[in-house]
Amino acid sequence: MKKCQEYIVAAIFVILLFPLTAEAQVTIDQCMSMARENYPQIRQLNLIDEAARYDVASITKSWLPHLTISGKATYQSDVVEMPFDIPGFSFNLPHDQYSLVGEISQTIWDGGMSGSSREVTETGSAVQKEQVEVSLYAINERVEKIFLGILLYDSQLEQNGILRNGLERNASQALACIESGTAYRSDLEMIEVSILNCEQQREELLKDRQAYLTMLEKLTGMSLDGQEFIVPDADTDFMMRDTISRPEIGLYDAQLRQQEAMIRQLDTKISPQFSLSLQGGIGRPGLNILKNSFQPYWTAGLRMSWDIGALYTRKDEKRKLDAQIRKIESDKETFIFNTGLDATQMMGAIDKARSLLEKDRQIIALRESIRASGEEQYRNGVITMTDLMSRIDDEYNAKVAESIHRIQLLMAIYDLKTCVGY
Repeated sequence: MKKCQEYIVAAIFVILLFPLTAEAQVTIDQCMSMARENYPQIRQLNLIDEAARYDVASITKSWLPHLTISGKATYQSDVVEMPFDIPGFSFNLPHDQYSLVGEISQTIWDGGMSGSSREVTETGSAVQKEQVEVSLYAINERVEKIFLGILLYDSQLEQNGILRNGLERNASQALACIESGTAYRSDLEMIEVSILNCEQQREELLKDRQAYLTMLEKLTGMSLDGQEFIVPDADTDFMMRDTISRPEIGLYDAQLRQQEAMIRQLDTKISPQFSLSLQGGIGRPGLNILKNSFQPYWTAGLRMSWDIGALYTRKDEKRKLDAQIRKIESDKETFIFNTGLDATQMMGAIDKARSLLEKDRQIIALRESIRASGEEQYRNGVITMTDLMSRIDDEYNAKVAESIHRIQLLMAIYDLKTCVGY
């Protein structure tokens, strides 16, 4: 049976991972989702709900009948005595008196106290959950930086491979020229040095990429080795919205609801409460004090309680809550205003990155043409290998700059998405 359960758990685990492992691809949104689920603080959401359920259950139980049992044994220094004698009748209360009483009371109207307390508890729980959501949202930015950093290393590794192929092609051409006597051995050695530099740079890029990959694996709790990191689309359609969907907005709204619930709770504190009571007991003397013996008895009735002391502080407490509401509203407006300013600045960064990319493509096209012309000129003996290597380096640097600007554009877009809460 235990082995069967292990197989079931393993099968479920494989099914959950199948979309990721079958295609060997991973997106930035998948990494953000996995990082959220893997972050230890997310467990607080369930704990907050659990604590709120217990509090609400305790409040609801205030409507259940309450049973109290009390007893006492006293000795009095004086008792009631008849000021005159009645023939045939004796009245003698004992100095030692005893009673055992049980009372059942049932609330029939609590002035709305239980309902308001439940609302305050639920809104307080919502505030705590929104605070956790704000903390969890910060993970997205960390995942974004690491994921796009990996894409940048992948792009540079791709350009490194293209450069390596180009250098090896030129090395073959240089070797053919040396054999034909139209080039020097030093020309080939210059290319070999560049190939070694290219290999050295590749090793550095691979180690840096692995460091980023390890950080992302720790954040997501998943093995990402061998996965293909998908380049996200550089779309900005979401920027047409005027609303901000950051979790901080939800936190401010939850805090406002909590304060409003606390104001409504003030009204219940000044309301009278009614309950039914049934009391039964045994004592000496009983309800009939003329009998000097233990007597059972019971009483039933309607009870009202009204604590008017809450009226003295209600006005000040309400003013304090109103001031807190105005502060929260002010904080919310300030946050929206500052976020709007940040979004405007990020839009400028996106436009700048797009402009740089457009120029990069033109520069690369020209550098490729210059490099191809240089290779032809070298074969014809018009330029030296030093001149050719300079053109190859210029083309490589232009392509590296283009890859950096492309990732910078994605970073600017995702910074804006994180800023507005897309």
